[in-house]
Amino acid sequence: MHITVERLVVGELAVNCYLVENTLTHECLIVDPGADAESIIRRVGDRRACAVLLTHGHYDHIGAVDEVCGHFGIPVYVHTLDAAKLTDAQANVSAAYSDPVTQHTVPVKIEQEGPLTLAGIELQVMHTPGHSAGSICCILPEGQGVLTGDTLFAHGYGRTDFADGDFGQMHQSLRRLYRLTPRMVAYPGHDVPGVVGRDPVGE
Repeated sequence: MHITVERLVVGELAVNCYLVENTLTHECLIVDPGADAESIIRRVGDRRACAVLLTHGHYDHIGAVDEVCGHFGIPVYVHTLDAAKLTDAQANVSAAYSDPVTQHTVPVKIEQEGPLTLAGIELQVMHTPGHSAGSICCILPEGQGVLTGDTLFAHGYGRTDFADGDFGQMHQSLRRLYRLTPRMVAYPGHDVPGVVGRDPVGE
């Protein structure tokens, strides 16, 4: 399966919203619509949006969920440990940094690791706590990359000083990412893409 990953930088905190397209069917997965709903909707264009996927529930990653889901009539997926952040401005940290941000689209909760098929694309979900309790990373098919959210950036990793952040958990999550094979593009929640993983021994 061939997919394309298109990056849109949205909102005051320059969040990376990704449009992940199944090029065979032109179905599209929208990852972390943090703001600028009209721009996201416009960029989807003629593709068939199928779902929104959140790498975690902090306010800068969820700000356009209601508008995008409402426009396309699609569900939003988030890990169960971050689901409450959608409706709680304290938990999603917007109350501390901006006007309160809440969203009211009822989420589909991701309860466990493993395969998750959205837009005809089979993702492999990894639960990677540390930045938040419900942070996830999603491996794209056939080594085509990893959506790393705010767990891993091109030049560092996400903060762990929020209420449900944990440096020890972050360390373990990063170790798991570094052990992935083969070496792949890492699509982070902020800044430019990087790389993650390692090539198999002998290659």
